[in-house]
Amino acid sequence: MARKARWYAVFPLLTLLLATGCGGIEGSARPAPGLKPRPLMGETIKQVLLDDAALGKILNQRFKADAHLPPRFGGPEKLQTGFGVITPAECAGVTTMTARSAYSSYEVKNVARESWWIDGGPAKVISVAEAVVALPTATDADALFAKFSDQWDGCNGKTVTVEGSGLNFADEISDVRVANSVLAATVSVQLSGSSTGKRPEARAIGVRGNCLVEVEITFFSTQSPSDQGSGDPHTSAIDIAHIMMDKISALS
Repeated sequence: MARKARWYAVFPLLTLLLATGCGGIEGSARPAPGLKPRPLMGETIKQVLLDDAALGKILNQRFKADAHLPPRFGGPEKLQTGFGVITPAECAGVTTMTARSAYSSYEVKNVARESWWIDGGPAKVISVAEAVVALPTATDADALFAKFSDQWDGCNGKTVTVEGSGLNFADEISDVRVANSVLAATVSVQLSGSSTGKRPEARAIGVRGNCLVEVEITFFSTQSPSDQGSGDPHTSAIDIAHIMMDKISALS
C-alpha cells in the first residue's frame, strides 16, 4: 500500500514534468510562550487543515483535491510507511512526510492528512500536502519536536536514497533550520533515469500544544517568470505551518 501511495504521487507528477519540459540549526525548538491549550484530539484536528481556497490565496494559484491520495483521518495506522528501503533510515522523517518510523517511539493519538494538486497552469507549485499529528500532551509534542530538530540537523547535507519497486530516488537534504517553532528543510528529489532535473520540495514541521503539523510543497524543477503563483521553496511551507499552528491555538 505504501508503494502504491508513492507511485500514485509520482505518476501524475511524471506526466506534469514531461509536459512542462552542513551547518548547525539556528534558533531553538520551543513552542510559543505562555500557551497552555487543552489537548486537541479526535476529529477536531481536521479543522486545522487548510482547504484549496485558503491555499490558493496563500500561494496565488489554484488547487484541487488529489484523487489518488484522498484525505486520511484515524490513529497511528494513518502514518506513512516507507515507499521502499530508505538509507540512511534516520533521515526518513525529512524526506517522507508523517513517516511512521519517525513517530515510532511516541504515542500517536490521531492523524489527519490531505493533499492538493495544481489546477491549471503553468504554475510554480505542483502539490501541497499537509498533516496534523496529535500526541497525548504538549510535553510529548515538544519532546518529539526537539528530537526531530536534532535528527534533521544530522541529515543536513546528506543524500537519502529510496529504493522502491521499479522507482528509485535520490533526495538531497539542505538548508535545515529552526525559526519561530518551525523546523524546515529543502529536499531536492531526483528520480532515477529522469532527465527533468531535481525537483525541489519544501518541508516544514511546527509544534503547538499537543500537536505537530507537517507541510510538504512540491515545486516544478523548471520555472519561468510567467508561471502562476507566489510559492517560494524557502518560505511557503513555513508560512503554511504557522497558519495551521494558529488554528490549533484558536481551537484549544
